[in-house]
Amino acid sequence: MKRIVLFGDLTMMGLRAGKASDTLAKRIRKDFPGFEVINMSISDYKTNNAMTRVDRVKRLDPKIVILGFGANDISIEDEIKPGKFAANLTNIITSLGNRKIILLSPPYIDWIKDPTRPWTRQLQFELVTEHLSKQLDVSYIDLLHKMANCANLKELLQSDGLHFTKQGYNLLESELIPEIKATLAQDTKLVSN
Repeated sequence: MKRIVLFGDLTMMGLRAGKASDTLAKRIRKDFPGFEVINMSISDYKTNNAMTRVDRVKRLDPKIVILGFGANDISIEDEIKPGKFAANLTNIITSLGNRKIILLSPPYIDWIKDPTRPWTRQLQFELVTEHLSKQLDVSYIDLLHKMANCANLKELLQSDGLHFTKQGYNLLESELIPEIKATLAQDTKLVSN
């Protein structure tokens, strides 16, 4: 069975009313019915924690891994430095294989409602993911700026300013679907040559 794996934190997991909802995985299953979509995300994980699960993801032999960390890493509580974040992501990407990765930047978070995730750190960590995408030659979605530039920004997040609403997942899905298709097409080209 061909697999798409979601590997990330609270953004990838999806929370509604404080409970895991697997919203994004359900949406991707509808868009890619020939694939098994497995969500290996854990809402409170940082990239440090994710390092312990890379082998599990690898054993699933996915065609695509959507890598979405950063919402927790940018928190100033139990702070992770941008360099450590970069090193962790580099290890994850090289372990899984850069050709199958779609890397997301950290999402936009309302730092007024959640001052533990300041705007300056959101920007720093987005720059880290953008740089890594170029350095490691992986597909990339700048989720932070896609969200920040939306006219309906306040509608993308729940009242806590952190978790996505239905509209937030609509935006994420609209960005992911073309990237998944392009990554699959690239894989098909490589196989047929």
